[in-house]
Formats: sequence, C-alpha cells, structure tokens
Amino acid sequence: MARLKYNFTWKKYHRWLGLVLSVFMLVFCVSGIILNHREAFSGCEVSRKWLPASYHIKNFNNGVMKGTVVKNQKTASDSTEQSLTVEKNPSVHANSSESPDSVLVYGCAGVFLTDSRLSTWQDFNRGLPASIDERNVRHIVKAKDGSLWCAALRDVYRYDENSHRWKKVELPGNEERIMDVALGKNSIQVVALTRSRIFEITPIASNIDVSESPSSLASSAKGGVSEKSPDIFEKKSGGFSEKVGTFLGKYRVESKIIPALKNYEPKTTLFKLVWHLHSGEFFGLPGKLVVDAIALVLIVLSITGILLFILPYGIRRAKKLAAKARMKRLGKQFAWNMKWHNKIGYVTIVLTLWIAITGMCLRPPLMVPLVLSKLPQAVGEDGNVWQDKLRAIRWDAVQGDWLVSTSEGFLRVDEDFSQAPKILPDDECPKLSPMGVTVWESDGNGGWIVGSFRGIYRWKPVNHSSNQILDYFTGKPSEETSMIPISDNLICGYSEDLFDREPMVFDFAKGVEDAKGQVINILDEKDAMSDLICETAPMSLWNVALELHVGRCYSPFLGPLSDLFVFLSGLLITLVLLSGYIISHRRRKKAQERKHMSS
Repeated sequence: MARLKYNFTWKKYHRWLGLVLSVFMLVFCVSGIILNHREAFSGCEVSRKWLPASYHIKNFNNGVMKGTVVKNQKTASDSTEQSLTVEKNPSVHANSSESPDSVLVYGCAGVFLTDSRLSTWQDFNRGLPASIDERNVRHIVKAKDGSLWCAALRDVYRYDENSHRWKKVELPGNEERIMDVALGKNSIQVVALTRSRIFEITPIASNIDVSESPSSLASSAKGGVSEKSPDIFEKKSGGFSEKVGTFLGKYRVESKIIPALKNYEPKTTLFKLVWHLHSGEFFGLPGKLVVDAIALVLIVLSITGILLFILPYGIRRAKKLAAKARMKRLGKQFAWNMKWHNKIGYVTIVLTLWIAITGMCLRPPLMVPLVLSKLPQAVGEDGNVWQDKLRAIRWDAVQGDWLVSTSEGFLRVDEDFSQAPKILPDDECPKLSPMGVTVWESDGNGGWIVGSFRGIYRWKPVNHSSNQILDYFTGKPSEETSMIPISDNLICGYSEDLFDREPMVFDFAKGVEDAKGQVINILDEKDAMSDLICETAPMSLWNVALELHVGRCYSPFLGPLSDLFVFLSGLLITLVLLSGYIISHRRRKKAQERKHMSS
C-alpha cells in the first residue's frame, strides 16, 4: 500500500508539474536554439509593440542612445546631405532652418543625425547592416582629420563623405564581436578592440607617414590638422598652408595581442565553463548541434506530455457518446504518444538533466558562487592569455599609455602593446557590472566618467587617494556594500553634446537623467524622433529570445521573483524529469519481473 501511494505521488508530481512547465519548457527550448545560432537569426526582428511596455522606446531608454558625436559644422557642401531622401522614413528630413550644428546619436538602433536641440532627425545608417542586431553600435569616434569611425556588433566602419554611407573596414582573420573603437595618441590612428585582440587601423596617404605623425598631427584644430576636403590632409603653419598628403582610402591594419602580466596564470570562472557546457560551445559546433537536438527532445516530451494529459478526456467523452471508432482512434494515439514519451524520456535522461541543471546554475542564486570560483584557463597557440576578456579601451593622455577594461579589471598597456601590462588594484578602480563598461568618457581634467549597470562614477586613475572614485550623481566617495553586481542605475549612455553641452546620463530603464540623477523629458513623445526611432528600432529576435530565456520578460508579472524564475523553473523541470524516469524505470522493472516469471 505504501509503495502504491509512493508511485502515485511521483505520478501526480510528474503529471501536474509537467503540464504547467511544458509551456515554459517549449519557450526555453525554442529560445535556446535561437540563442545558439545568433548569426542565422540576425535578420529576424520583432516589433516592440508586441512586447511588454518596459521594452517600448520612451525618453531614449533601452539603449537607443548610448552616446553622441559632434559632426563637422555644416557648410554649403553639406546642404546636399540634407536633400537626401531618408531610406527608412522619407517623411523625416533635416531642417536647414535649424541650428547649423550637427550631432550624431548612436545606440542599439544604429546612428541618427540630429542637432544639439534634437529638433531634426535623419536616418544615418546607410552602409551599416540592415538587421537591427548587426546594426547595434557600441561606440563612434571622430578622428583629428574629421573622419568618423563606428564600432558595430561585428565590424568596424568608416563614414565616407563622398558617397554619404558607412564603409566596412576589413579586420583580417577576425571572427569575434567588436567591443570598442578608440583613437590613438595622435588622434589619427584608430584602435578597434575585439573580445581577445587589438586591431590598429592606420590610414595610408600619399606623401605622409602616419607613424611619424604624432608630432605634426597631434596639435589642436587651431594650428594642427584640418580637413579642406574629405580627401586632403593639410598642415597649417604661420600664414601659409603646406599640403601633407592625399588620403587613398586604404588602411594598414595590424592585429596585436596584449602580452601576459608577469607571473600571470590565466584563470576563467566556473560560471563560464557551465555556460559553455549548457550551450554546447565547449565542444564547438558539434556540441551546439547536440544541445539543439536535446532541445528538440524536450520539445517532443513537452508536446507528447500535453497530449497524454488531454487525450483521456477525449476518450471518456467518446465513450459516453458511444463513438467507438473515435474512441479507438484516440486510444491508439494515446498508446503511441505514451510509448514514445516514455522511451525517449528514459533514454535521454542524462542529457536532459544536463541541460536543466546547467541552465538553472546560470542565474541567481547559484551563479554567484560560480562567478567567484576560478579555474585554470587553457591558452591557445598564439599565447593570448586575454582570450575573450577584453571589454573597452581608451588612450590616457595624462599617463601616455592605454587603459584597457577587461573581465579581470583595468590594465595599463604601453603605446605599442609590446610590454607586459600592469593591472590596477581593484580598490582603485570603479566597480563594473558583469556586462562591462557602457560609458567611458574623458572629464576634460585628466580623469574619466565611467558607467555600467552598476552605476556611474568619476575616476582619476593617477590619484591614489581614497577619494579617487566618486559617485557621479552625489559627488561622494563610492561606498558600495551590496553583493549584487547591478544597481538601481542601469547606465547605458552619456553625452555632453546636447542642449548647450549640458551633461546627460542615459539609463537603460528610466531614460534621460541630468547630472543629479533626476529623470528629465527632453522631447515631446509626439516628436518626429519617436516615429523614426520606433520604426527603425524593433528588437532583434535574438534579443527577444534572450529576454525569454533568462526570464527578464516576466518581471512585470513576477517583480523581484523574476530573477529567480530560471532557477525555480530549472529545479521543477529537474523534478519532472526525475519523476518521469523513476516511473518509467519501475514499469520496466515490473515488466521484466513478469517476463521472468512467465518464462
């Protein structure tokens, strides 16, 4: 009797929990397959109007504005650009009667041309990838010669003033995402940063050696380099002009790696290992395909499980109506689904448990100890110990070297990336979220404004006093005590190029904030910007899948519990899988006993 009750309990858990979780299981599996093949689904997009309100564009939230760059002052030759038809929204044009200044706004929706009052808007994405996922712009810089350089998701682009479009700059051998783009010491050379390597991009011009240009080109615009035309560099000296060289539209691109620290043993986190096991990336493409196959198995188990719950009701109804043919047909369907549901679930139990357990470890609370646990990291043949660890880079004019943000902290690296770097102590650096730096701008006084989803700070790396890291909003020393690496200020952008150069901070959730952290509405919701951004800023299917897979999209319904959604779901799914295995195993054991007794 006790055993019968025990079996019934397992069966009850499996039946009812499985029914509820099967819907979420289908979402996990489909979204997981999409996440595993980002490039294959990069062209698929979802309109934000179908998503919860928190995903709608309002007051420049959701990363639609990460930064701004002042474009060249408009001249007579620039008037032709305003007459161009906007490809994606022909009704929106730049208004020549507005302020003569022009500002580029960039973010997850690409690049837009506006002015410092945000009164006119124009699509500025010609030449960038058509898909919203590939058009996600991380940073734009303006070199001393006036050229514009853009770091999109996978490639670096330079804006061609002649054709009025962005042109891709080839980075030989690169297969990684682009993390950042920055100007070098002379503000002519450009450095592109991937997650593992550095690419130095040097424009090639006739009669000019850019490698010798720091002394001649590093001066300010008042007495240094100006741009007479998009293709001519000119050095001004006294009362005459001497032509230095003509830009040839070519670049010298050199790939470099940052050397290892002295006595450095590269480490990785246990979290990353579990992540790669969950996605199958640990075993390369074959591993990903195996995980895809497991996801399909879980989809089959979910669908057959739902049918096994529904079919008995149909059979009983057919029996009451004396519909023998229908009852027989439904009975065969029930038997077929039961057979394959049990067989597939029993055979694949180890693989399905692997996916369920590793998945629930990647979200709080289990992710915290995994992030803190370190493991030795294998180093490739190129000896690159910073594989998949680089996040952002800036030239520090005060110290005359590079500052590099990595997953292990901030580094100081020499100008040529030839010497062992120095890692800055953690207590002398601003705290960053696991997603890395989202804002890194000079404050004009030898310091930096650094922001992430963990807040925004003023930072002076050369100042070793206890007050070198100040909260940007309060001006007080940073005194963070929380173990959670995400704050209430989800900083995703910063600008000092708008509205009389007033500092503006862009929060991912709240939108525009002033220098004191107060939310401000800088545009009417019915402004032309609203229509243009909304039409050109759908959400990529990959990002929608990510929000579903990690449970963030359920936050309007679950509130703070949404952070535990994946962990609790994984725990219950594990229970459903184990209960199904136990039930099936006992049935098989009984069948073998009966067969043995009959023989």
